Amino acid sequence: MKNKMICAVLSACTLLSMTACAASVQTGANGASDVEDKTDAKESELPVSEDNLIPDVSISQPGEPFNFNGKYYSDRCYISFEKGEGDKVNIKAGWSGSYNSAEEWTMTGSYDSASYCIEYTDCVKKNVVYKDVDVIDTEETVYSDGTGTFLFSISGDSVTWTDKKEDIANGKIFQLDKDSANSANAPAEDKNTAADKDTDKGDKDFYRVFTNMDKESVEKTASEVRKLYLAEDWEGLKKYIKYPVNVGGVVAEDEAAYDKAVKGKKVCAEDRKDMEAETCKDMFGNSHGLCFGSGQIWMQDCSALTDHVPEIHIITISGID
Repeated sequence: MKNKMICAVLSACTLLSMTACAASVQTGANGASDVEDKTDAKESELPVSEDNLIPDVSISQPGEPFNFNGKYYSDRCYISFEKGEGDKVNIKAGWSGSYNSAEEWTMTGSYDSASYCIEYTDCVKKNVVYKDVDVIDTEETVYSDGTGTFLFSISGDSVTWTDKKEDIANGKIFQLDKDSANSANAPAEDKNTAADKDTDKGDKDFYRVFTNMDKESVEKTASEVRKLYLAEDWEGLKKYIKYPVNVGGVVAEDEAAYDKAVKGKKVCAEDRKDMEAETCKDMFGNSHGLCFGSGQIWMQDCSALTDHVPEIHIITISGID
């Protein structure tokens, strides 16, 4: 028994020694010493994430300046990164509230290639209401002194946001939209080709900005929702709803709250005209979702950036009283 215990201890020591040697060889291959690695880790005080490695997407390697542009999504929030001068990165984040309003953050950060991290100290937050796509109606500055960090996975396919002002991201993992990354890093002629494709009304990826669902399926779903809305069939609309849902400015967290919010409601005359005129063809869509009528219905793909089958749901119903 004593000999067995001794053998077990020696085996464990051997394994630890082999692991240490492997780490040493890997460090040597990168041209840096163990001491240097420990120093870098201490200076950055931020861990390096090695999850979800994808070989065809990568940000800069240790020692290189930030060279990656892309857009990342999580639920209704997006974060876009664009290379600035030197190690600077221009960043914008947005979080949709309804079909025409959003919270938006802009900041400039410094990229640390040793930790795959961007730190910022100049974040400006605004509440924005839009008249039309990219046309601002009103905006209100909430603050201009936000601080925080963005930490990338080594592959660059995901990023986490630590907002020290509000903790707005609350542990969310944002996943890279590879189409935005490929477009941002593509040659000029490829970008033009992509732009031409976006204007192709027959393209099955016409609504790709917010869903992986093909064009025909999106428009078929919208047409069914339109009919139910015009018929004031609030019960029938339930199959297309994802809670919480905004009903006439009231947020319904569940089915019971929804039933209460729509009880006795009728479609307003002007809103009925707008929805009757809706063809459900080539509808307006952006990163926040799909808007049709003149904003009476707002839908979103809650399965976006997952491996689930694409399915769009109602998140806003307006124009009823």
